[in-house]
Amino acid sequence: MNIVEKNIRVRMVREDLEDVPEFGLPAGFSFRWYNSGDEKLWLKIQKAADRYNKITPEWFEWEFGSDREALRQRQFYLFSPSRKPVGTGTAWFDENFDGASIGRVHWVAVVPEYQRRGLGRALMTQICRRLKETGHGKSYLITSTGRLPAIKLYLCFGFQPLIRSRDDETAWRELEECLQFPAPDAKLCI
Repeated sequence: MNIVEKNIRVRMVREDLEDVPEFGLPAGFSFRWYNSGDEKLWLKIQKAADRYNKITPEWFEWEFGSDREALRQRQFYLFSPSRKPVGTGTAWFDENFDGASIGRVHWVAVVPEYQRRGLGRALMTQICRRLKETGHGKSYLITSTGRLPAIKLYLCFGFQPLIRSRDDETAWRELEECLQFPAPDAKLCI
């Protein structure tokens, strides 16, 4: 079984939020912040986009808690030209990442029929920008080895593998072979 099939959890970190690549939305698409009741939209988007987890209504509370004001400042929803919800992402935070509070790129998703249109790049631009605006100087994310397009996107945004164990090192060495290029700079991501 290869590293993609194993779908192992991996972490990535961006040591600063300076010089984040800037990608806008395609014509007709729009963002908006979280509104009360958007838990249902989040669930629908995540269920459609995530082929590895069984997403349940409880996950929203587990991941984001009950602070709706924080969500109004940190969670985005992406809409198609016909106002269909097609993506989401959150500029979240971790109060105790190695003893410090840092930003977290959290639960980025685009429904399958809208993938490969540059929407993930636009979401990442918004998320990284918002992390910086909310005072974070550094950010991390968690993904898995089965999500090669997402990993390529994160590499394009300057996130680097976080290697803390021999297992991490092995996973990233195998991933580099699957990605067919080492960590790129943003110019390769256009």
